[in-house]
Amino acid sequence: MRRDSINRILADMEAFRDRFTMTKELKWTKITDAKTEEYKHLVDYFFALNKADQCQFHCIVFDSHKWQHGKYNDGDRDVGLSKLYYQVLHHKFGKLCGPHGSLFVRVDRRNSSTSLEDLRRMLNAAMARDHKIRGNPWKVIEPEDSKQCDILQLNDVILGAVCAVRNGRHLLEGGRESKKLIAKHVLEQSGMSSFDYDSPRSATRFTVWNMRPRT
Repeated sequence: MRRDSINRILADMEAFRDRFTMTKELKWTKITDAKTEEYKHLVDYFFALNKADQCQFHCIVFDSHKWQHGKYNDGDRDVGLSKLYYQVLHHKFGKLCGPHGSLFVRVDRRNSSTSLEDLRRMLNAAMARDHKIRGNPWKVIEPEDSKQCDILQLNDVILGAVCAVRNGRHLLEGGRESKKLIAKHVLEQSGMSSFDYDSPRSATRFTVWNMRPRT
């Protein structure tokens, strides 16, 4: 999202919490049948922003069971995750947003064996090499505790719904009805008929990229 929109969006999120008495962390795993309407309102708010191009959503979907970390990542699954960060940041956010200004990234905090500063330098080099965008547009890549950040929590809900649909959980009998409803609602609002396939190349606001692991 644009930097000048952040304070307004955070204020909207605070108003949402006050209106629906949502005092705890907003998270896909915390969706319950008692909170279905509240999370539906949250999804509607996200897509109102998204369709007005006030925020974008880009994600990579991959099957972690098929990764060969010993062959490609020096046996370190964290190296594999950092490579995915690189791919989605470079090919989605960098390519689409880099020409328009500086880029500041917050990733959900985790114990990591790889350096976010090294990732930032590699992304800036790739922007100059692949897209002729110079001046180091990637300014900051830093960790953030999602429990303290409403924007990361909003992202978690949308991403959780994408994963649920991609795994077919929205169609399973016996699953939590609230999650199935929210997952279907995200799919409908996204404008895509399925997350099994990549979003069209022309899409710029909401994209899903299904990455196939190397063999």
